Amino acid sequence: MKQLAFLMMILLTLGIKQLNSQQAKDLGGIPPVEFQVELNNSQSEFFTVEVKGNAYERGFQHGKALRKVIRPAVSRFKYELITPMLEALGDKFTYADYHTFFFNHTGLLATAKKQVPELVEEIRGIADGANLPFEDLFVYNLNFDETFWVLEKMIGVDPILIMEKAGKKVDGHCSHGSVWGEGKATVGYTLDWVRTFEGTQALIKHVLPNGDVLLTTTYAGCLIGHGINATHGYTFTPHSKFQLEHDVDNGLAQIFIYRKLLEAGSVMKAKAYLENVHPAAGLAYTLTDKNGTITYEISANKVAEFKTAGNWMTVCNVARTNNDLSASNLKEYNLVKGEVDMNNLPDQYWQYNKDSEKRFSVISNGIKGKKPEDMSPEKWEEIFKQYPVNKPVNEDIATSNLWHVVEIDNEFITYHVSPGNPGNIPLETYRFKYQ
Repeated sequence: MKQLAFLMMILLTLGIKQLNSQQAKDLGGIPPVEFQVELNNSQSEFFTVEVKGNAYERGFQHGKALRKVIRPAVSRFKYELITPMLEALGDKFTYADYHTFFFNHTGLLATAKKQVPELVEEIRGIADGANLPFEDLFVYNLNFDETFWVLEKMIGVDPILIMEKAGKKVDGHCSHGSVWGEGKATVGYTLDWVRTFEGTQALIKHVLPNGDVLLTTTYAGCLIGHGINATHGYTFTPHSKFQLEHDVDNGLAQIFIYRKLLEAGSVMKAKAYLENVHPAAGLAYTLTDKNGTITYEISANKVAEFKTAGNWMTVCNVARTNNDLSASNLKEYNLVKGEVDMNNLPDQYWQYNKDSEKRFSVISNGIKGKKPEDMSPEKWEEIFKQYPVNKPVNEDIATSNLWHVVEIDNEFITYHVSPGNPGNIPLETYRFKYQ
């Protein structure tokens, strides 16, 4: 009997070795994507988590692993961001008022439940794993542009325009540059947001039920900020376009759009998704694979592609091609809906958005005429270290940074990431041979 058990163990071992050998042979000696990179929390400057299973299970693993970071981050969001922002806008509301208004007077949760129920369940999993109320985690996940538009609906004024007219800087901003040609592409990108999230930067590896692998940077407790589809070799970047029309009653929040783009499986499938999505906030999205970058500015009512005159792309935070401006912007610049000429906008439009224009100029001047092989991570850093692209956290600037360089060729996608501003914390490198 012992001999039979021993023989079966040998046969099983040989079978496993043969399977692994065949997998390696199929991938040119490289294991399946899931096993090509293992995150190491003790060596990374990020909080790192690897999650696997259905949406709820992955959320629960995320929430449980980072609960000690998520709980104080949610408190800071509630009491050091939302309540002070309401006070700064001249109203005596608190986070509790914002929370009540969010769920009673917007359609953000209902739309998400209808269109992306699995991602709502992932947030529920994060909440359960961190032992926090689901509603607080849901509001916290929608901490980006939708926050301003919920406030706008709540208090009756556009918070961004108020700050711009008062000469106050909107610290959170994102800058993108990309270069491509001959089956190669490279992307430089900063995702910057408010100081409330400083110290929560996380790197999360998702293994989806279909086997696809996503590697994403985010803030602990959030679904995503940026990332790569390591299985299919592409990436995306998001960019606030505060000037564009938005819809918190019927639109889908951007955090969900991010994930749907990465889960799509290809740039073409992601492109098709963007062409039909109805967003809650106006943004620009870039999609990049080895063939290059495509960029869309998307508002509540319109999808407009933005192009440059070459194999390069620069995107910052001012709308340049989509003329579906918000009601507050139309009023501010004395424009008529449907008749806006984006090539003939008032000087004040560009004055209010001069930070974005400066960043656009810095990046464009640094990459025009370049080839992918010219743009190493070090070269990207030289460009992105320049002000105002680079805005490190200090006494005056409340920007929390994530920055990335992505390199893609016919076989590999390489993700260089840092939880700091360019030139501060060194980039970490994660390389995948994609399918």
